[in-house]
Amino acid sequence: MVSLKLLQSFVTLVKTKSFTRTAETLHITQPTVSKNIDQLENELHVTLFVKAELAKKRTIKLTEIGQRVYIHAIKILNNQQDLLIDIQNYRDLKVGTLRMGVPPLGAQLLTSTLFDFHQKWSNIELSFLEVGSKGIEQALINHQLDVGVLLAPIDEEKFYKMEICNYPLMVVVRSDSEWAKKSIISLEELKYQSFLLFQENFSLNQRILDACKLHDFVPNIVCRSSQWNLLADMVFARMGITLLPKYYTDLLDHRFSAIPLHRPNIEWHLVMAWRKDILPSPAVNAWLESMRQNF
Repeated sequence: MVSLKLLQSFVTLVKTKSFTRTAETLHITQPTVSKNIDQLENELHVTLFVKAELAKKRTIKLTEIGQRVYIHAIKILNNQQDLLIDIQNYRDLKVGTLRMGVPPLGAQLLTSTLFDFHQKWSNIELSFLEVGSKGIEQALINHQLDVGVLLAPIDEEKFYKMEICNYPLMVVVRSDSEWAKKSIISLEELKYQSFLLFQENFSLNQRILDACKLHDFVPNIVCRSSQWNLLADMVFARMGITLLPKYYTDLLDHRFSAIPLHRPNIEWHLVMAWRKDILPSPAVNAWLESMRQNF
């Protein structure tokens, strides 16, 4: 690999046509310029300048191969400059991509933060993986994401975390049903009800199934969806009951009642996670700062 320092001396000498001006431009001595040219010729095993003219110090004249080397040297030095500019742009958040895993149920929580981030760092491309928490965790492990929203608790040996929210699950029923008259509902009371649950790759869905198993029953699941409002609509259509985080039940209208679930209390506890063994990129650090300001 030819030294960039030697190529810089060569190109500058060709441009200035003077050892003195080359030394001044590069802030080195004239003997160093001569040494660099000799070293470059030795490494390439070619003669770059017409020695007769060079000895007379009348002009700087390239040999045929010297002309070819000059063309390549210009390209190499320009590529180096482009590389340095690209690195600086990356550091300054003028280029880059932020790969984020966002579960459908948690996307709404991040809307304002995403807007603020884009307003400040509009040159950063946002790339989303919209799957359940299980899929996001695996994508983080596989280096396919920079950050991702996970359902706590998480593996804190692998991931750093930042708190997003913690809401209890509520039992959603029609406001004109007998269930709506109750102040609390235990999971065991729902044993013979039809359940409207999330997709199988949702970690929250698995939490509900595990809780049912602890109470010695397997829920009768009649439908699955990743859309909380669709689950609510199916409750209104008398297809069954559903369990939603209080964050979403607070958005429901008068047609619904949301009753606290107890025995057990199931929490919708979300965190923003990123790997401990990878140095965060400037884009990731900027996103985490936006998260801190909003959460």
